[in-house]
Amino acid sequence: MQAYPKNPKIKLGMLVSHPIQYFVPVYRQLAKTEGIDLTVLYRTRVGVDAYHDPGFDQIVKWDIPLLDGYKHEFLSSKNKIEGVQWRVISELVHNRFDVLLLHGYNSFTNIAAIIVAKFLGTKVLMRGDTRIQPNHKMTGLKAYLKRMLFNYCNGFVTIGSLNRAYYEQLGVPSDRLYFAPFCVQNDAFAVLPDLHKRYRLELRETLNLASDSLIVLFASKLIKRKSTEDLIQAFARIADVYPAAYLVIAGSGDEENHLRQLAASINNLQIRFIGFQNQSQLPKLYAASDIFVLPSHSEPWGLVINEVMAAGLPVIVSSEVGAAPDLVEGKGTGIVFPWGDVQALASAIEMLLKSPTLRLEMGTNARQLINNWNVAMCASGIVEAATKLMH
Repeated sequence: MQAYPKNPKIKLGMLVSHPIQYFVPVYRQLAKTEGIDLTVLYRTRVGVDAYHDPGFDQIVKWDIPLLDGYKHEFLSSKNKIEGVQWRVISELVHNRFDVLLLHGYNSFTNIAAIIVAKFLGTKVLMRGDTRIQPNHKMTGLKAYLKRMLFNYCNGFVTIGSLNRAYYEQLGVPSDRLYFAPFCVQNDAFAVLPDLHKRYRLELRETLNLASDSLIVLFASKLIKRKSTEDLIQAFARIADVYPAAYLVIAGSGDEENHLRQLAASINNLQIRFIGFQNQSQLPKLYAASDIFVLPSHSEPWGLVINEVMAAGLPVIVSSEVGAAPDLVEGKGTGIVFPWGDVQALASAIEMLLKSPTLRLEMGTNARQLINNWNVAMCASGIVEAATKLMH
């Protein structure tokens, strides 16, 4: 194979399905990192233009900038993730990246990119949020094919402990695993104390609540796997004892009508549905709340947990939330309950509602812990992986 002159910087390519609001800050950080020449290849324009999000079940257009501060190219103008973008082949040949980082492997475009990269002599890094499933041993044809695919990868960027365990179970040796914490832009969600008080009053006025009301918040897509129904039923069990507490549900999705009907069927349940909240609205919402709950039965990670922890909220998460071992369990930042156990969820909510001291302590711990799960550390982990692959 013909040798090509190397750029004094590491030419790093990223192949991603579409601009994702959580990832963009990392790209900006990498773009200004000495020794890195970054180009992000987006398969589609989903998220840039207004599009129908099947999870939120409505038209969505993110209200924060997604494309500034780093080099990027679109492989297609499509507003749907499905399909193969064959242009990836010519882009890889043209760019001659030293290292290509792929987000996931569940697309033919990404698999084609791995094959082409190996032919070109480009090192391949894999990053995803798939996690190990407790008490589940991966065997059979699917596991065999994954092992084969992973043999084509030079390294893996892990986002947390369960993600690392997933790769280890499939036989990836430890010297090919590099840690780059799953993160959000923490400072975007940490509001100043004066604003904190203002946002609390504004939300309560908007919802016609007393100024001293306590808000238990859920903010995500209203879809089956989020188990929002469990949260409503759990809240109903303790609502009578805490008349100052309200459950606020932010989001939309195909479960919304069912959840509204369920809430309406429970007498005197203090619950408010406030609909889809765009990115710029979330810091105010978090600052105005007292407790955050994510009761999902299937959650690879749950980056909303990073967001609310950066805002200083104590969290309650189910045992099926991928972030639980790293961010919550035994960390003094919140409570982990067994998924599907409505009574355990109700008890967890009650524990925090009845103790302002515990809420403050856990919220403070949450903010401190999540400071270490930041954009700079994520970018640093990716740079370390790329650098080691080049030496």
